Order: sequence, then structure tokens, then C-alpha cells
Amino acid sequence: MAVWSAVKLSVLGSVLRMDPEFWHPQFLRAEKLILGLPHEKLGEVVISLKKGVFNILADSYVEQGIPFYRSSNVGAIMPKDSDLVYISEKRHADEKKTALKRGDIMLAKTGKEAASVVLVRECNVSQDVIAIRPNRECINPFYLAVFLNTKPGILEMRRWFQGQVQMHLSLPDAREILIPIIDSKSQKGIESLVIASELQQKKSFSAIADAELLLLDALGLDQFDPTSQKCYSQRYRRIQAEGRFDAEYFSPKYQRIIKRLREEGRTLSDVARLAERVFSPTLATGSDTLRYIEIGSLTGDGRAECETIQVADAPSRATWIVKPGDIITSTVRPIRRLTAIISEAQDGCVCSSGFAVLTPKPGDSGIEPEVLLAYLRLPIICEILNLYTTASMYPAIPVQRLMQIPILVPDNAARKQIVDKVQASFEARCESARLLKLAKQTVEDMITGASARKGR
Repeated sequence: MAVWSAVKLSVLGSVLRMDPEFWHPQFLRAEKLILGLPHEKLGEVVISLKKGVFNILADSYVEQGIPFYRSSNVGAIMPKDSDLVYISEKRHADEKKTALKRGDIMLAKTGKEAASVVLVRECNVSQDVIAIRPNRECINPFYLAVFLNTKPGILEMRRWFQGQVQMHLSLPDAREILIPIIDSKSQKGIESLVIASELQQKKSFSAIADAELLLLDALGLDQFDPTSQKCYSQRYRRIQAEGRFDAEYFSPKYQRIIKRLREEGRTLSDVARLAERVFSPTLATGSDTLRYIEIGSLTGDGRAECETIQVADAPSRATWIVKPGDIITSTVRPIRRLTAIISEAQDGCVCSSGFAVLTPKPGDSGIEPEVLLAYLRLPIICEILNLYTTASMYPAIPVQRLMQIPILVPDNAARKQIVDKVQASFEARCESARLLKLAKQTVEDMITGASARKGR
């Protein structure tokens, strides 16, 4: 549907933008709303605003160190921890100009508008992230992060994105984003909601970690020695039987684990079936939108966030329809532990072809979704899955090979404990989301309510 808007030439000259998208009515409405309130430009309430580390290569990442956020890690108010990488303390010190600390702000510079408040003690960011240090005498950073994730805040960020091949937000344009200034007491109240949400998120992570420890103990996998021998040999007939020739696969470390997992003679296909409910945009009826789950949508505590998009804009990788109780697990680089359980609220969502969708079988021969979730998230299991990945640029495990992975199922008592812990994690995550939603709604109500009163 065509959208028309007319703008005076005198206004065009003030911002040097001739592209019609910039003057879309929805942006003009958001701008009018904010201009009717006390406000400042983002550049006027910050101490610094700069691009992140330039051209840092993947081989600079380390197993443990300083969190290094990329654009995919910039989420809605809180950063995303899925696929988070780290850099050494030395590299972090070398790049101190872009170092951030708790309470600083990150904006996604490429792809899509996003803003998060830093919650860790210190971190650094990549070149596709704008690193911002707010002036706390002018604005509360937690309030700033929440506003940028409200409807008017998102529209303000989206308006300044431009480009042809890939949309991006330039540093000068980021400084032009309008920020409504509410009273300091209300800003502090928003901060309290975000911190309360953060505490619930920590509870969620703690509960899912407890579930994994319970499962390791129940399976006896907590006693395995993870160290490996430098030298070992294997008979040729075993190489033929396994269809593998790489030395890593036959490492005694992995073979000891695989032997233990095969003791019950069960595989993933014995306890779950591969669900292949294919989504087709041409067959979508009843709605112009769909809720989509991408690889980057998974959280570190076994949950998946979904994004509402237009069916017409659905990416080609939007493939599988998911149902409550399904387990989705990434077949791409499984070592990243990207596995999640689908909730009742996510019934009918569509997920990426980069996931395998598993429906746990009921009854004595099956397994609870919560237990399967914990199993596929175990670091030791992710290492086994990683052994079966193929290709070099985008290593992935074939789905049929995934279903052949051996599995041990703990006794009923242990399973009940694991289920309880995973459900406790889910409840904490839901409470965290509720508090963030309340924070956004509170800010939106303040903005629209103040604007309405002024317009009377």
C-alpha cells in the first residue's frame, strides 16, 4: 500500500536527507510526540559515542576472558549471551578506547536497530556496535536503554538507518536520535525494574545450571576424566566401521564417553522423533505476520525469543513450524550449546532451517522435554555432537547423524528433579520478561500521557 507524506523544503535542508523513507509518517508521528516533551539529542546526553574495535579476527577470541559483544549480541534492553565470544585481557587493554563498563550502552550499528545496557563489570565491542558512555548527570542509562526499546524509541533509531546493500547507523546520525527526558525519580524507578529483571535472569541461569549438574551426576558423567592422550592408535577395521579417518574422533577422551553413552543401547531416535512440519509462505493463511525464531534468538538458559515479521519478508531459511514441548537444537556448530524448549506461548512459531526440531516421545520409552533439553546442553554432549560436524566454513551435523547420537536416560527420581529445576528456570525467565515489559510500558505511558496532557 502506498504511503504519502509531504515535507517543506525548509525542513529538508535542516537534516540533509532526501530519501522518502526518512519522512515516513510513522517517523514523523514519533518525532512530534518527543518534540512535545522535554528532550535532548542522544549526542547531548553522552560523554562518548564511538565505533567498536576495528577488524578483530576470530582467531583473537579466547575461551575465557573479557566479554566481546557483536551486533548479534545487542538485544532488547539486555544483551544476548548466545554465541558470546571473549578476548584476552591484553587485547582488551590495547583497545581501551572502546572498553565499556556496567551501565554503558550498546547500539547495533548494522543490520537492525537494537539497544542494550551493559550489565557486566567490563566488556568490549566490535566495529558493528556503537559504544556509548552516558553522562549520568544528564540521564539514567537504564532508562535510556528502556526508552530506546519502546515503540517511539525503536522508530527513532530505525529512522536514522540508511544504506543500500546493508542498512547501517552512522555515528553522526546516532547523535541525532531524540530522547525524552523524564524526572529523575521516574528514571530511577525504571532502573529498579531492569535490575529486578536482571536478578530473575540470573535465577534462570542458576536453575538450568543446577539441572545440568543433576543430570551429569545421575548419568555418572561427572566422574569422567576430560584429559586426552597425546598418542594413540586405532585398528583399520574400526576406521572402516565408523566411516571416519580423523585422529580427533578416535581420541580416547571421546571414545570413553561414547562407550559410556552406548551402555543402554539407545539413541536419540529412541526417545524423540524428528518433527518436520514444513512452513510455506504461499500456504500461510489468516495472518500477514509470523513469529520467527532464528539461531541468534536463543538465550543461554535454554529459551528461545521470537520476532514478529511479515510473511512476505520471511527469510528463505524460515522452515519448521514448532509446537509446545518441542526441543530445537542448532545443527550448525553444536558446540555453542544452542538448544531451547518451545513454550505454550510459542505454539505455531516458525524456526530456522539451522535447527533440528525434536518432539520427545511420551511414556516409559520416551523422555521429558526438560530432560532432553538438559542432555543436549551438556558441554560433554556438545563436544560429541561437534565430532560429527562436517564442512569447514559452516560446520554442521547432518540431522540423521544427530538422531543416531547415543543417549542415557536417568531414573524417574532424577528426572523429576531435573524437570523441576528446568521449570523453575522457565518461571524466572518469564518473570524477567514481565518486568522488562512493565518497564517499557511504564516509559511509553509516561511519554504518551505527558504529551496528551500538554496537548489539551
